[in-house]
Order: sequence, then C-alpha cells, then structure tokens
Amino acid sequence: MAKRRQTELNDPDLLARLWNNITLSWRLLLDRRVSGRAKLIPLVALLYLFSPIDFLPEIAFGPLGALDDIGVLLLALQMFINSAPKEVLQQYRGRVPPAGGPRPARRPADSEGPVIEGRYEVRDEDR
Repeated sequence: MAKRRQTELNDPDLLARLWNNITLSWRLLLDRRVSGRAKLIPLVALLYLFSPIDFLPEIAFGPLGALDDIGVLLLALQMFINSAPKEVLQQYRGRVPPAGGPRPARRPADSEGPVIEGRYEVRDEDR
C-alpha cells in the first residue's frame, strides 16, 4: 500500500491525468445525457471556491489555506466524473464509438464539379 502511494505521488503523468479530467468534466457539463443533479456537483464546488466561508482561511494560514480549495475542487471533479453515465464516459474516453457507429469519410462524387489540375513551385523568398 505504501509503495503504491509512493508511486502515485511520483507519477509523471499526474498533471496530464488532471488536465484530462478537467477537459472531460467540461465536456460532461455540456452533454445533455448527464443529469442536472450530477452537473450541480462542480457548480457547488465553484461556489465554495468563491464563497467567504472556508475550512482553512487564507488570511490565517497563508498559502496553506488554498489546500482546502484545491482539495474540494479535485474531489468535486472526481465525484462528477463518477456520477456520469458509464456509456457517456466510455464514449468520451474513446472506448465506444458514438451512437450510430463511426461515420465514413465523405468522398466527393464525380458530379460535384470539375477537377482543376495545375502545377506549383515553391520559391525561396531570399532570391
């Protein structure tokens, strides 16, 4: 257990995972398939961040006072992601194709207009 915790603290991908969770949370906020009740979690966390009520006030504890704000925000993001429907999470994480299947690339038909052929030349601007 202690070895696992040590590995998590030294994880070089920690910031990358944090950024992925932030972008995932933003996408989930904008998704209509996620319930309004679940969307309240990050909004309440933001209200806490801007409210004058604080567990560890910055005035009394200095920079350590921001720790509770960061902790509340991280906890709220994780709770929000866990409360989203599993199929929506899998879709955003790229494990399931969107409903209706993957869309094939659109290929232009011959009747869509003429093809213009030509030559081009790359010139150096210094000449």
